[in-house]
Amino acid sequence: MTEKIKINVTKSVAAILAKDAEAFEFFKTDGTTFNKNALYTRIIVNYHNAFRAKEAELCGYLRKKLSQCKLSKADLDRLCYEVSSHLNKREAGANNEKFDCPLSLKPTKESEHIIEYIDNFLLGGGTLSEYFRNMFTSYASLPQDEREKIVFQPQYRALTEAIAQSKKVFLTLSRGGKTIEVSPYALSESKEELHVYLLSVRNGECFPLRLSRIISVTTLPASATFSQDQKDAFCKMITYGPQFRCGKHEGETKIRLTALGVELFKKMYVHRPMPTKTEGQDYYFQCSYAQIRQYFTRFGKEAHVLYPASTRRYMMDFHRSAVKQYYEKRE
Repeated sequence: MTEKIKINVTKSVAAILAKDAEAFEFFKTDGTTFNKNALYTRIIVNYHNAFRAKEAELCGYLRKKLSQCKLSKADLDRLCYEVSSHLNKREAGANNEKFDCPLSLKPTKESEHIIEYIDNFLLGGGTLSEYFRNMFTSYASLPQDEREKIVFQPQYRALTEAIAQSKKVFLTLSRGGKTIEVSPYALSESKEELHVYLLSVRNGECFPLRLSRIISVTTLPASATFSQDQKDAFCKMITYGPQFRCGKHEGETKIRLTALGVELFKKMYVHRPMPTKTEGQDYYFQCSYAQIRQYFTRFGKEAHVLYPASTRRYMMDFHRSAVKQYYEKRE
């Protein structure tokens, strides 16, 4: 099977799939054009078993409830499929959305045999287009970090097993095909449910690595061990945000917020650090300096870094540079 399959989905599902192609960095060889078909292939290869089990569970429940009805097996199967299809369609078309966004799926060597199996045994009177519409809708209903685990399922499972066995791993990364050897400590989701991060030690330092940037995982025979300081650093990273390095890259920061700054802190939750204590409008943090810089640069004059001096200087230079740009580029 090599013909392209046209799949009509809702705008919201199409938007999530397009967003994932960007977030998970699926590019064509030019490095700029998104390779959506590669993403669709990964969903089919890694999610079809879970989706099929979900459908089978629903149909099994319906068969049990309808078993007393005098229906032939063929009629019962058809009815179960129609009910399941209706529920999937209702889920896909929530808020009266129409299925007016066409996707084009081209079978690949990886997905071709799965698509043929679905076509021959799982359609129950429906079409391939309907089946994949339901599969992609089910996938899109999950949080982004759960979708990342699906798309990069082989890497996630290999890392989970290596962590359970306390073994080092050899990784190939997507950026430039770089290879590294690390001691994996944990897999952790960001607080915003955006990405999954591998927390590991390399050359004695704790650092995070996004799951979507790991191409392959090879488990090594050497054992992975961690000092108490490293374990403490990882604990902070999991608490504050696994994407931000701790250890020597963190320390206490004191920030004085204006009244508006306090309101902004309550509302802006993405990458928001957790204060260890507050004294009026003075907020204290014990987390990565990078997290402080990334979060509070958005506050402008509503946040004033009191210490440490290095973070204070960074914020001053950042805003001074921005002001300079505005003065130099006036029209």
